[in-house]
Amino acid sequence: MLQFDTIRYMGNKSRLLDYIIPAIKSVTPENGIVCDIMSGSNVVSYALKDTFTVYSNDIQEYSYVISKAVIVNQTETITAASAMKELKGNIEDNERKKHFAFFEKTYANTYFSLKQCCDIDSIRYAISKIQNTYRQSLYLLALMNAMCVVQSTPGHFAQFMPSKHKRIIPLQKMDLRKEFLKKCNLYSYIYFSSCDNKAFCMDYKKLLEDGFIDEVNTIYLDSPYSQEQYSRFYHILETLVKYDNPVVNYKAKYRDDRFMSGFCYKTKVAEEFRTIIEFCKNKSINLVISYSNHAVLPIEELKNLCKEYFRNVEFEKIKYEHSTQGKGNKQITEFIITCSI
Repeated sequence: MLQFDTIRYMGNKSRLLDYIIPAIKSVTPENGIVCDIMSGSNVVSYALKDTFTVYSNDIQEYSYVISKAVIVNQTETITAASAMKELKGNIEDNERKKHFAFFEKTYANTYFSLKQCCDIDSIRYAISKIQNTYRQSLYLLALMNAMCVVQSTPGHFAQFMPSKHKRIIPLQKMDLRKEFLKKCNLYSYIYFSSCDNKAFCMDYKKLLEDGFIDEVNTIYLDSPYSQEQYSRFYHILETLVKYDNPVVNYKAKYRDDRFMSGFCYKTKVAEEFRTIIEFCKNKSINLVISYSNHAVLPIEELKNLCKEYFRNVEFEKIKYEHSTQGKGNKQITEFIITCSI
C-alpha cells in the first residue's frame, strides 16, 4: 500500500489504512473517483493514488500544500542535492538582507530556538523563489516535516514548552537545515499516476454547494473527533506556508484568523454530518466515514443518522493505540462506516 513521509499529525490514519482502503475499494468502481474531503496529512489520499482518481480537500492551506506535492504532482521530485543547488543562494541572501524575518521576530525561543527561526525564515524565502508549483510544494513539505522534528513542544503546536525544560534543550540545539535536507531526500520518489487528480483548499460546504465534486463516486470523511480545533494544533504550519505576517495572540501566539470547525461543537456536529450524508444520498455518492468512540457525536447517533439516508450501511470496529501527541497512548475504538447506494 502506498505511503509517504508526511508531517507529524494528530489522527494520522497510517495505521488504519489496511481497514480504510479496502472499505473505500468495496464501494468504488474500477477507475472511479474518490474525494478525501478533509484530507489533513493526506495519507489516505496518497494510499488511493495507485487505484483511483483522487480529489483531496482541506480548509487548511498546509494540507493543500501537501496535496499539491504528493497527490496532484505527477512529474517532480526533490533531493538534498537539488535543494542545495536551487535554494542555497537565496538562503544566504536572506541571511544578509532579512527579506523574511517573521519567525525570528515572532517565535524565537518559543516553538523553536532563535537560530532555528532564522533558518526557517531563510529557507522559506528561498522556497518562495522556486517557480515550479510542485517543486515549491515539495520543499515546503520537507520544511514542515523538519519543523515537526525540532519543535520545542509536547508533539503539536498548541503550546510550547519552557526553553530550559530538559526535553527541550536538545531539541533547540538541533540543526534545522540538516533536518530539512534529510527530509528533502524522502521525496526523491513520489508515486506518479496518469489520473487527473485535483486538490482543493475550501470549506467542505462550499465544495459541495459549488458542484466541484458532483462527479465523484465515493467520499471519504475523516472529520475532527474532539472539541479541540485542529487550527490550534497546526497554526504554525499554516503561517509557514502562507507567510502572511499574521497578527498573533495569547501566550501560544495563535493566528487571529483560525478556522473553527463545526464538527468540534456538540451543538453543531450532528448537522455537520447530516450535510455531507444528505449530499451523498442526493448525488448517489458512496460514503466512507472514520470515527471514534471517544468523539463529540456518540457513535450510535452517527450510525442512526447514516441509516436515515442509506439502505446499505456497514460498520467495522477496530481497537488500537492512539497517540495523544505528548500525553502517551490510549486505547480507543475506531469505526469505519461504509454507506453505499
